Amino acid sequence: MMAFEKARQLVLEQATPLGREKIRIEAALRRVAAYEIKAKIPLPPFTNSAVDGYALRSEDTQALRAASPTSFVQLRLLAEQRAGAFFKGWVKPGTALKLMTGASVPRGADAVIPREEVEAGANHIRVKREVKKGENIRLAGEDIRPGQTIIQPGTCLQPAHLALMAAAGWKEISVYRQPKVTVIITGDELCPPGEPLKKGQIYDSNSTLLQALIKTTEAELIALKRVKDNLASLTSALKKAILASDIILTSGGVSVGDYDLVRVAAQKLSGRQIFWQVAQKPAKPLAFYLFRHNRNKVFLFGLPGNPGAVAVAFEEYVRPFIKKMMGRSDFLPREIEATLTHAVKKKKGRLNFLRVRLQLSGGDWRATSAGAQESGIISSLTETHGLALIPAESDFLPEGTKVKVHLLEW
Repeated sequence: MMAFEKARQLVLEQATPLGREKIRIEAALRRVAAYEIKAKIPLPPFTNSAVDGYALRSEDTQALRAASPTSFVQLRLLAEQRAGAFFKGWVKPGTALKLMTGASVPRGADAVIPREEVEAGANHIRVKREVKKGENIRLAGEDIRPGQTIIQPGTCLQPAHLALMAAAGWKEISVYRQPKVTVIITGDELCPPGEPLKKGQIYDSNSTLLQALIKTTEAELIALKRVKDNLASLTSALKKAILASDIILTSGGVSVGDYDLVRVAAQKLSGRQIFWQVAQKPAKPLAFYLFRHNRNKVFLFGLPGNPGAVAVAFEEYVRPFIKKMMGRSDFLPREIEATLTHAVKKKKGRLNFLRVRLQLSGGDWRATSAGAQESGIISSLTETHGLALIPAESDFLPEGTKVKVHLLEW
């Protein structure tokens, strides 16, 4: 069997960014920037007021520096300027201009005093304290300079990135294309949720699990199909998926049973097996295949049938693969070090992914088993924060052992 590290290396070596497409920034959330983006204009684009108040010359208030509390300076009020308007005149000595937040600061003024700090008359204001130069003023370009890089290629675009692009004058962005994913669920024993169960049947939870996991990656699920343990049906479903997909995920049918037919169907369709079976628990019978359709590469992840194994294999292999295909540089799982709160026993020979809950205590992450670890168990997944890596060569880790933990993204 292949070691986990080697298997994941082989997966990631095959992951290359797909083609690029230009989309509106409103549709670009969690997509990955294909090129560097630079600001078209300074931010803010002009010097403006940070408050509702009055623009004035700070020199006009210097006399109040050491004055008595009852002293004041009276300034003649020129006009009012709202945000979006522009005052063409100058603020000359002894005058002030009423401003709204975001309005441009007029020529001649070098400070803004908040409106609640003045006594306002019909045509004048009275200022009772010294106002410092630059007070409550936002300078043009103090946030971003024209031509400054605001988005690096490979950035996964979050709401703040999109807002920054909009403020800098961009309405579209080139991003990497989303991988198209087909899911094929195998198994005669599976029944769609909500329908009456026949004897020997179980409800199909992997369809729901994989649909939800794919949604968290921003890949595009284009088809989901349930097939019986029948070679002709499975081969037909795979053939259609190869024509339309970048990635195919199958669930079940990759072990050594008489009706485990995914590998047989893949070989029948000239798929190249990159690996099968990994020294890990769960998800030992994981398979990875490459198909070629015209000039396109199509990849098949043959996932096990148990939902616990499906979830682990998706997080450790499929999610990093999708991320790298979408052009992300941060494609590996986030990893932390945590201290086991209890001993862990296992057989030597396979890396174990232990589902754990995490708690921060005194600056140290502490990892506790999330519950039952069998690959068919779903309930403990609902309590899982991360997957603790228990080394293949270990058969016992005492309480207090430091372990690596891969954080889940759901």
